[in-house]
Amino acid sequence: YGVRRYGTVVVATGDRHLEAQSETEEGVSNALIRVLKGQKTVYFVQGHGERDLESSERPGYDRVKKQLENENYQVNTVTLMQKLEIPSDCALLVLAGPRSDPFPQEVEAIRKYVTGGGRVMLMLDPGIDLPNLAKLLADWNVTVRNDLVIDQNAIAQLFGTGPEMPLIIKYGSNPIVQPLKRMATLFPVTRSFDVGKEYKVGMSVESLCETSEDSFGVADFNPRMRVVAYRAGKDYKGPLSVAVAGSVRAQGEGKPEGRFVALGTSSLAANVYLGFQGNRDLFMNMVNWLSADEDLIAIRPQPPESQKLELTAQQMRRVLYLGVLGVPLFIIGAGAWVWWPRR
Repeated sequence: YGVRRYGTVVVATGDRHLEAQSETEEGVSNALIRVLKGQKTVYFVQGHGERDLESSERPGYDRVKKQLENENYQVNTVTLMQKLEIPSDCALLVLAGPRSDPFPQEVEAIRKYVTGGGRVMLMLDPGIDLPNLAKLLADWNVTVRNDLVIDQNAIAQLFGTGPEMPLIIKYGSNPIVQPLKRMATLFPVTRSFDVGKEYKVGMSVESLCETSEDSFGVADFNPRMRVVAYRAGKDYKGPLSVAVAGSVRAQGEGKPEGRFVALGTSSLAANVYLGFQGNRDLFMNMVNWLSADEDLIAIRPQPPESQKLELTAQQMRRVLYLGVLGVPLFIIGAGAWVWWPRR
């Protein structure tokens, strides 16, 4: 097995073996998955201002990339503008927060990919006009609203979130969200969707995450807006769906059904929010469901993370005066006060 150090964990079956990355539950579980299932490839579409997989900044996606790699997914990028074709080894295609609408030819390539049994995740931020992607989802019985969801639920404020960051505790019946029934997820700056009531042949769509009854969607949202308030008869009254999942009957005998997931925000999986309660599990469960790894859907153990204390200049001066200078001077003064009468 090529063991070179003490404490090495090796997972083996038949003639295959793999060394676990660590001795933790997550490390051993991921090694088991690699040996038993093999590796699948997730492609992130680039070319329209999508999230940066290599960025470690707050809006970046490098934590998502590491999480996918830890769970046995290979992460690559694809630029559909260069070649209107989805790679043959693609298990899941992700559009993470495009800042401009893909060209009709690109959207048509995505449509053919899904109707041929492919899987796609669409993360569509509010305030961005995406008519081509909206039409694609409309054909799959989902209406993309051009709004911004505001949730004034008082309980959500206890988590330190603003009304533009809906806290989700109401979930649908899809396997993606079943383990999250007792957890909260955060959808920062999100739009909403409307699932069509009329049945479409070969389509099956359901809501995954819904906001509270205190929420509303600001219709015709523009990022330049500075003040938003509910306008009766114009805005959308909550609860609102901020994530949907659906299946599309594949064209061709013997092919698996196509699947898609649509989210109203790409910030959910950004570095700054991925660690919030159930965000990481929700995103990875979506990946598992889309890539036909339903048996991996779960609540993952929280990895140990370093904690940082961020102080302002004024707070650092207080620490200096009270902790570094104040306490020693107090001890010296107290000693002098006791010594002086007894000298």
